[in-house]
Amino acid sequence: HSLHRSVRRSSDCPIPRSAMKLAAVCCFAASVQASTEMESANPIRRVVSLLQSMQAKIEEEGEKQDKLFAKFQCYCESNTAKLADSITDAKAKIDSLATDIESSTQDRTQTVADLADAKESRESANKAIEDATRQRNKENAAFESTSSDLKTNIAALDKAIPAIENNMEAFMQTGTSALLQAVKSARDVSEYDRTTVQSFLQAKGQSTEGYTPQSGEIVGILKQMQDTMKADLKEATTKEAEALSDFNELVASQNKAIQAATDSIEEKTEQSGQLAVQIVQLKNEKSDVEEQLEADTGYSEQLGKDCQQQTKDYAEVKQTRADELLAIADTIKILNDDDVLDLFKKALPSPSLLQMQTSQRLLAREALKIVRAAGKHPSLDLIALALQGKKMNFDKVIKMIDAMEDTLKKEQVDDDSKKAYCAKEFDETEDRFKELAHEKERLDQAHGNLDATIKDTKEKIAALEQGIKDLDKAVAEATENRKEEHDDYVSSTAQDQAAVQILEFAKNRLAKFYQPKQYNEAPKRVLSDEEKMYSAYGGDIGTTPAPGGLAGTGVSVGFVQIKQHTVDAPPEAPKVGGYETQKGGGVMGMIDRMVNDLKTEMNQHKLEEEDAQEDYEKMMKDSAEKRAADSKAVSENESALAEAQSDLSTNHDNRKANAKNNAETHSYNQDLHQACDFLMDNYDTRKSARTEELEALDKAKSVLSGADVAFVQTQRKGGKFMA
Repeated sequence: HSLHRSVRRSSDCPIPRSAMKLAAVCCFAASVQASTEMESANPIRRVVSLLQSMQAKIEEEGEKQDKLFAKFQCYCESNTAKLADSITDAKAKIDSLATDIESSTQDRTQTVADLADAKESRESANKAIEDATRQRNKENAAFESTSSDLKTNIAALDKAIPAIENNMEAFMQTGTSALLQAVKSARDVSEYDRTTVQSFLQAKGQSTEGYTPQSGEIVGILKQMQDTMKADLKEATTKEAEALSDFNELVASQNKAIQAATDSIEEKTEQSGQLAVQIVQLKNEKSDVEEQLEADTGYSEQLGKDCQQQTKDYAEVKQTRADELLAIADTIKILNDDDVLDLFKKALPSPSLLQMQTSQRLLAREALKIVRAAGKHPSLDLIALALQGKKMNFDKVIKMIDAMEDTLKKEQVDDDSKKAYCAKEFDETEDRFKELAHEKERLDQAHGNLDATIKDTKEKIAALEQGIKDLDKAVAEATENRKEEHDDYVSSTAQDQAAVQILEFAKNRLAKFYQPKQYNEAPKRVLSDEEKMYSAYGGDIGTTPAPGGLAGTGVSVGFVQIKQHTVDAPPEAPKVGGYETQKGGGVMGMIDRMVNDLKTEMNQHKLEEEDAQEDYEKMMKDSAEKRAADSKAVSENESALAEAQSDLSTNHDNRKANAKNNAETHSYNQDLHQACDFLMDNYDTRKSARTEELEALDKAKSVLSGADVAFVQTQRKGGKFMA
């Protein structure tokens, strides 16, 4: 701004305009003619003419100033209205953005709170499942213990009651420890009944002489115990089933809650990131609008002050101009009065007095010609007026010429200084333009790079998120395929094992006939303790049941459907005669080979299953690592996106500042050219003209100092003087 003011002050200085030689000749001729006419005319008329010329010039300048001020007023009114609208819109925009920022901040705060609640809900659900599982295990262990005891006691009672009823003497010879334990743990039995049964059992094995049968009473008490235990077992089983059902429902409900919380966590995490980016963008936009509002408000206040001051100043100018015009009009009116004209005619000097002043006037006239030929300058006009006065004083005029010479020399020094200053400012302005251009190019390039980075980052985030979805889908499909493959392996292995068992059973059956030494007897039935006790008391445990399964081999295979064959008609009966056995070694060898083939196939399937399971586990581990890495990459790219958007906002501000600096530099450059172009273009001409003016002034001083007396004498002899 100080630089602008210095340029404007330099441009406001009066600039003398030198005349060319041809113009100087014309001015000299005109001055000679004007001098002759003015000498012959009435002096009052000359004054009136000068005043009328001044009056016309003032009125002309007033009209120009009125037009310029009207334009300035229009500028003030239109720009004040525009700035007021802009300020109103900016304030409304700031309020709207503040509301949006507050709303987005509240939304993000609520989202963060919801995210924390969702995480807490998921942890609570997991803890609820863990607590319920521990409680379920405790309840199940208690049930298993109670159920086992009740079943053992009921089994003991089931064997003891029939034995007591059917064969008292045989029962008295068996062990009673299990029955005593059952009686001891029986519930809802009076102490008398419990003691009676215990006494009865403890007396068993002692001498039976004098024994009074109490079997009916004992059996009744035992049956009562049996009914109570069965009822307790049924009740415990029912409660266990209900507890298990409640546990499964609780786990299912909590798993749903965990899935819902997980979905909410993912959703709220994404929403929180989007809201964070939105808040940054809104704050940047609000900051831009606030800066614009501050600039508009400051400019509006300054514009109001400037317009008000200019209006006040111009009112004073108009009043001063009106006062000047009034003074000139009054003066013209006074000087044009007939009585005044008669008075001045009487007051004119006589011819004799004029002849006495002829030599001085000739010198003044010659000096006036030289001064007028030197050019046009306000100081030259003053010297010319002094030379035309009736009471001219050459000493005073010479002092005026000396002052004029000092002024011209000072103006030349100012021109030299201003030329150097302008050249320096032109160079610096050009350098500034280059710097701004380079800075704009760099900012534009950075803007393009940031745009590309933001676009690329968004594409990366989208690709990563899509990759996570595709990976989850692939993991789900791989899990489903692995499950199906494992089910196929289990089914195939079961079939192969069943086939091996059937072949070995068939081979053993052939060995019983063809190779008895290699025949393996079927394992005998192993009786449980309850069965042994029951059998000891005379109970019938039945014979060993015939083997079931496929073809009575005792071999069964789960999930394998065996096609039922219809029974064909019996074959023709063999002829009666001697029987010749066949050679069974070949068949048994074939069976051995088939068994070996099946075992080899089973081993191969097992290896394939292990490889497939290992590959699946590796794939799940790699997928988990990749998902974690992709999720981390999404978070990092979102952070990079927010940073790039922030950098883009800063770049936008820098570009605006660059454009503003460029505009200010252009404005300053225009002011600089306006102030300097005329001087730079006309420096040599001005310097030459000023030199000529100085030479002319020196010559005029010489004339006024009496250096050219011969010229005056010649004029006195050859010329005539007019009154």
